[in-house]
Amino acid sequence: MTALKTLVQLEYSRFSPSRQGKSKSILIGLSLFCVMVLVGMYLPATRATQRSPFIFAALLLWTVTLGLSTLHILAFQGQQHREWFLSFPHSRLTLLYAKVASLLKHSLNITLLVMASAVAVYALSALAGRYAPLPAGELIYMLAAYTLFIIATLPLAVVWGLAITLLMRARKAAVLLVIPYNLLWLLPLIYASLLSSSALGLKGVEYASPSAVLMYALALILIGWPFCYFLMPLIARNGLGTMGELRSAALPSSANSRWGKNAKTNTFTIRKAPFTTLFRLHTSRVRRIEKHPNILILKLAVPLLSIAAGYYGSTDGLAIQSVARLLFMLPVLFGFLWMVSRSSIERKQLPWLLGFPQSRLAVLLSGVAAVWVTVMRIIIVLALSAFAGSIIGFITGKIDLHNLSYALTWLLFSFLLYTLTLTITFGLMQAEYYLMKSSALSLLLLPIVLLGTLHSVLINRFMIPKEMHSGLMPDWSLLGWIAVIGLPLAACCIFAGAKYYHLILTPQKKAAAQTKQA
Repeated sequence: MTALKTLVQLEYSRFSPSRQGKSKSILIGLSLFCVMVLVGMYLPATRATQRSPFIFAALLLWTVTLGLSTLHILAFQGQQHREWFLSFPHSRLTLLYAKVASLLKHSLNITLLVMASAVAVYALSALAGRYAPLPAGELIYMLAAYTLFIIATLPLAVVWGLAITLLMRARKAAVLLVIPYNLLWLLPLIYASLLSSSALGLKGVEYASPSAVLMYALALILIGWPFCYFLMPLIARNGLGTMGELRSAALPSSANSRWGKNAKTNTFTIRKAPFTTLFRLHTSRVRRIEKHPNILILKLAVPLLSIAAGYYGSTDGLAIQSVARLLFMLPVLFGFLWMVSRSSIERKQLPWLLGFPQSRLAVLLSGVAAVWVTVMRIIIVLALSAFAGSIIGFITGKIDLHNLSYALTWLLFSFLLYTLTLTITFGLMQAEYYLMKSSALSLLLLPIVLLGTLHSVLINRFMIPKEMHSGLMPDWSLLGWIAVIGLPLAACCIFAGAKYYHLILTPQKKAAAQTKQA
């Protein structure tokens, strides 16, 4: 057995389905299969075509694989075995190859489940009369084309997720990767939103045909795979290779402590309110990240893009409806992914946080509030920039007063709608800690995860009328119903999650006990 194969098995075993037990793994797999089939059958409605299940399967797998790779490398920095893993007598590139191979194996397991769900959705939709079933030859051809395309995208998604370590390095070369990195994250999501929009007739597009998909797969293999091959040494040297230095750089010193050079300005005194103290502790980490050169570039570029979107989108009624949704959809999705990764990244610090002389509700709520405030700052900046773009269009004579009023109405409605979506989703996610009481209850976390990842599709399905036209006004009563039903439910989830916040430490205790027994 080669060293690389041993490392791959070691990495894969950390999250292998066999660790959960055979019966539990089968139960989780069947539950995920049923949920995906139900979601696939319910959401597309009458606009579904024979290709729809496989298009959304490809988009889902790209997002899941990229997110899994990104969260894995971000969580690796705070794990206790980091120095142990980096001390292996192998090059950083070999260790990185092991991580990539392990993530690819996990991604292939997910691919089998998602593609099986897509085939089931296709079959049930054909039986339900949504569309005519394809001949056997065409169906096999389409299935083979999309399967090859998905397999071609998996290595690119894994390596591109690991490439986030390059963006975390304050180097000039890393600035060049900011725009393409974020575009590859967001383009599939934008495409999914466009497919779900009833204002756009994309169900017959030729660029989603099996022949075109095969050409995309060939292009990815010929261009994307060599790009990943040449990118991996850079990640190994400047990303993974520098992780051993992060802990020593984070330790306090006489010249520059962990909280900054001026200790007086960063000292949390007992005169502060308990919640304010914890909130400032969490936001201090965000402020450090905001000083990164790449983040500063995004702070300057994003408002300008939002102004341009408001300026040009206000000229057409259908355009401003799509712009208003796309503008706020991405920050909400970013906040959801951040909240998902937060529990794994900060798990190591939870014993320290739970040791504070504050209630668990204050500890939990302060961390959630720090993420919520940060995402809301992004949403407010986008909203104000879009408002400014529409007003500039009115001042320059590009639009009249009626179009300005119509554009501001949809922007305000979308701002309030996605603010409610963000708040309710964050609250519901805190039920995770209560659901850890038992394995059966943990299955209820799947609808919450789907709510966060598919919120734009749900909004297009339930909040936006099926027949879109210029001059259509939003239904403000729906916001009231969402607030009346969703906010109390989110509050109950927060209180329940705070009561069982300590259960997230149970896997760590079990792992420590197993290590001692070994």
